[in-house]
Amino acid sequence: MKLSNKQVGKRYSKALFEVAEEQNSVEEMLEDLKALKQVYEENPSLGFALAGRSISRTEKTKILDTLKNQFGELMQDFMGLVFDNNRMDCIIEIADAFIAKYDEVNAIVEATVTTTVDLDASQEETLKSVIKKRFSVNEVNLTKIVDPTIIGGVIIRVGDQVVDGSVVKRFNDIKKTLLVNN
Repeated sequence: MKLSNKQVGKRYSKALFEVAEEQNSVEEMLEDLKALKQVYEENPSLGFALAGRSISRTEKTKILDTLKNQFGELMQDFMGLVFDNNRMDCIIEIADAFIAKYDEVNAIVEATVTTTVDLDASQEETLKSVIKKRFSVNEVNLTKIVDPTIIGGVIIRVGDQVVDGSVVKRFNDIKKTLLVNN
């Protein structure tokens, strides 16, 4: 049974996270993986070129060496291992799984906040504080969306949890109540 890229990403990232913890280089590895992920996102065919059969192993090794030069020793060793196991097409999934594990260990969440107007710095900090308390986390990475169709209020999405305090939701709730009671 062939593993999906996501499954491979989870397995490799778990092992990498454990080694990085042992070597006290989790932060460095996080930054290296983010940089490598960015290279992959900017060059979508890179993973398939390094994992596929379209170019010779010698050419692949040259590309890999060029890539590895910009990273620390642990990352270089890791990239060599991934290359030897022909999994270079899973780098984005490995990076995503590593980042998710880092966020989980450090109680960091990604939150999306939808409002009718752009938030100023004070409002943004207040929302971050509310999210930290509500979800018991240390840090919040906030993505802001402006959507005038919600009329007013705010919608907060953290993972698969949604706190909908929009005026549109309240109108719809009132409408349902009136329709049910009549």
